[in-house]
Amino acid sequence: MIMKKNLLAAFTGIFLLLVTGITANGQRADVNSLPSGDVASFGKSISKNTSVMVDRNNLKPRLVKNFLRTFKNVSDEKWFELQDGHIAMFSRNDIDYQVAYDKKGKWLRTIRSYSEAKLSGDLRHTVKSIYYDYEINLVQEIETPNDPITYIIQLNGKTELIQLRISDGEMVVAKKFTKSE
Repeated sequence: MIMKKNLLAAFTGIFLLLVTGITANGQRADVNSLPSGDVASFGKSISKNTSVMVDRNNLKPRLVKNFLRTFKNVSDEKWFELQDGHIAMFSRNDIDYQVAYDKKGKWLRTIRSYSEAKLSGDLRHTVKSIYYDYEINLVQEIETPNDPITYIIQLNGKTELIQLRISDGEMVVAKKFTKSE
């Protein structure tokens, strides 16, 4: 069950990346490559990306230093090289992380994906006070420099699926789908 939740969170995280921002075209026929598509950037555009898995030892020292300064004691991350930067993916304390850097090793964003149990009580109360009959399937917390943290919360109801976006105290329905019977 935990493996299924982690797999769902990983696929949903990649889906979020593919849906919300960086335009990527093309795909390498490489066993270690990620699918190309739109990747979340929230204001930063990285274009025409193809991603390939790389070893940490092949990265620029500044990039590794910046990563290790923020994420101490992480050693099992997977790195992907894009045309315009790198993404590190790893899990810690039942939270999946995707951390993006530009070519020079400057941090661009962090996306944390987790279950309702890891959501802060205040934010959970805000969502559940309006959507009390819905189950919170997944929370994605998006942090970028100079912007407030944005939460993407996926809700599962009896007849519909809802994706909420919460940022700077404002909650909006980003997407809504009706379930088929």
